[in-house]
Amino acid sequence: MIDCEQVLQELSNYLDSDVTEQLRQQIEEHIHSCGNCKVLVDTTRETLQLVAGEKVLEIPHGVSTRLLERLSVLWK
Repeated sequence: MIDCEQVLQELSNYLDSDVTEQLRQQIEEHIHSCGNCKVLVDTTRETLQLVAGEKVLEIPHGVSTRLLERLSVLWK
């Protein structure tokens, strides 16, 4: 049986589908029984989808205005 540390070590390979079928099954069995690892895998997968995706997220106007004001102070 695989443990949390091994899941963490293989997380990138697992998400890239670059593990053996046996290891994939062991990781998935572990994830189904370990809430912490499930959250880790789900969160990492979602983060990668956001970063790699082509979807543009809009920053609310007030936030972008404040950000630009702060940046302009740094650029002076």
